[in-house]
Amino acid sequence: MKKFFLLVFILQLILTGCVEKEIIDDVNLITVTGFDSTEDNQIKGTAIINTYLKDQPVQDYQLEGKSDMSRDVISEMQKKSPDPLVLGKLQIVLFGESLSKSGVTDLVDTLQRDASISERLLLAVTRGDSKNILEADFGTQGASRFLSDLIMQNTLYRDLPRSNLHLFLFQYYSKGQNPYLPILKNNNNRIEIDGLALFDNVKLVGEISNEKLLFFKVLADQYSKGSYTLQIPESGEKAGIKSISTSRKLKLVSTEPLKVEISVHIEGFIHEYSGKKITPKIVKDVRKSFKDEVEKESIALIEKFKELKIDPLGIGDDIRSQSRGFNIDEWRDRIPELTVDVKADVVISETGVID
Repeated sequence: MKKFFLLVFILQLILTGCVEKEIIDDVNLITVTGFDSTEDNQIKGTAIINTYLKDQPVQDYQLEGKSDMSRDVISEMQKKSPDPLVLGKLQIVLFGESLSKSGVTDLVDTLQRDASISERLLLAVTRGDSKNILEADFGTQGASRFLSDLIMQNTLYRDLPRSNLHLFLFQYYSKGQNPYLPILKNNNNRIEIDGLALFDNVKLVGEISNEKLLFFKVLADQYSKGSYTLQIPESGEKAGIKSISTSRKLKLVSTEPLKVEISVHIEGFIHEYSGKKITPKIVKDVRKSFKDEVEKESIALIEKFKELKIDPLGIGDDIRSQSRGFNIDEWRDRIPELTVDVKADVVISETGVID
């Protein structure tokens, strides 16, 4: 037994010696980066680096670099840093709007090839240049924590669909789906969500406004929590629906002509109502209004995707999984001929109503 413990101890010493050590005081930890295109067709990078001072909150400072090649941007920043730059703590990467429209292929490829970068790395597109976002005042919270929390809480509790480096790469390499990313904007030094960016592979080709995000998430992702304010045509009153949860199923109807049926199941309760009193009829009206709105807005989104010849919903992957004879290589060209029926099953409870 003593020999066994001695062997384990020796192995631990050997393995520990194989790990490259990086002392936090001897390196600069990049937590956020932003990339923009310049007028001379170069790529400009802005990095936020955390500095740790004794008995003081973590502070941010910026480094910039510019190069013709995305892989060289960080190298240019290294020349301005007194300590080695480390990407192992990178939490979020921002792509400027202009750069996103020209394509972010090289940048995404650089990120995926760096083994120190997590696949859960958050990505986002910015309204205007990403530098405009990073120059905002984030207080003692810091840019990385604020931006990460902003995206995550809007994903968990609001209308943003899930997105990160892993999902972006999966959608990019898939022949039956296109990527999407949240859009951030600087509104008078206040950073906020400003819709969803739609990509044709890695080029920004369209977007969805905040007002339509709920309907996209119903089609593309799953709600576990959420809320929505509904205008009821029958009465002109408003109802607040909370704790929305959803699920989606796609059924292939035919490949010639190309037709699918998307069924969505939505559950929630009325937590607020602008009228005097809620009745079973009001609950019925809310259910019908919500059902009609989900179906109408969902079809409108799908028509938009058909015009752009993109598939952020992954319909092509669903069709391929249900039809062995379906040629996925022809999917992008066949998107405009697709017919989609959306059927919403809405369950509304009056529990939790505030009169």
